[in-house]
Amino acid sequence: MDLDKLLAQGKKELLAKKIETVSPGGGIKVVLNGLMEVMEIKISPSLFKEEKVEYLEKLLKETFNLAAKRAQKIIAEEVEKNLSNSPLSNLFNLFG
Repeated sequence: MDLDKLLAQGKKELLAKKIETVSPGGGIKVVLNGLMEVMEIKISPSLFKEEKVEYLEKLLKETFNLAAKRAQKIIAEEVEKNLSNSPLSNLFNLFG
């Protein structure tokens, strides 16, 4: 398999991944694909009270960052898996 096909296959697999992360307490859910693009955000109506605006903003930021870290881990796993199955794996073995 040539490198372009390998990269295209990896991108296709990452787009199909669904990383779902729920905030502590369950008030916010963020769903990303494997390329860290936001697919969905769900917010509990209980968080829309005026006195909870700062809390909501903090929770949304934390939840997105958790989802992004999970997506980065999945991306690294996919890249490692795809490289280990490619002709380039022999090149990496020279340095290992």
